[in-house]
Amino acid sequence: MEMETDRIRLQPWDRKDLEDLYAFAKNPAVGPQAGWRPHQSKEESSQILSRMITTPDAFAVVLKSTMRVVGMISAGVDTSRRNLAAKTIGCALDEAYWNQGIMTEAVGLMIRHLFDDPGTELIAMDHFVDNWGSRRVIEKNGFHYEGTIRQKVRLYTGEVKDCRCYSITRAEFEALQNQAPITGNA
Repeated sequence: MEMETDRIRLQPWDRKDLEDLYAFAKNPAVGPQAGWRPHQSKEESSQILSRMITTPDAFAVVLKSTMRVVGMISAGVDTSRRNLAAKTIGCALDEAYWNQGIMTEAVGLMIRHLFDDPGTELIAMDHFVDNWGSRRVIEKNGFHYEGTIRQKVRLYTGEVKDCRCYSITRAEFEALQNQAPITGNA
């Protein structure tokens, strides 16, 4: 399954994506913003890629103008809720493409994909309190702020981070569909 806008495509991961994945996942500015350690080797990226290839709702974010993978986005059951119909989205983007609206578009595509399943009632996202780029992506996609969970995550460095939490319900998403589409010009 592939999803796309004028600029990007979300597509299933493939072994050929290894070089692009490693290129952005080794950047010390990328992984820590999403809560993971920068990749230390291509072998590490290869192991992670193998898992992503077999994970449902895990997609490579491809910039159509270059056909290169510039990010990742995935979804799963929101384990912080006792509601199997609630999903959560996680994502990361190559630093060279920050502040260009690319992840805003990718998240918009993922929301549509998840709500295509009539069993999905709510989608959640969160971000570390100091990650303003993720905050903008989340808010531009219509999510509502739920609150801040203090000391939610202990990073690989031992640092403990607070997270701002958001969600969007199916009804809220459907109401947004009557408004102008997300263009990604952020």
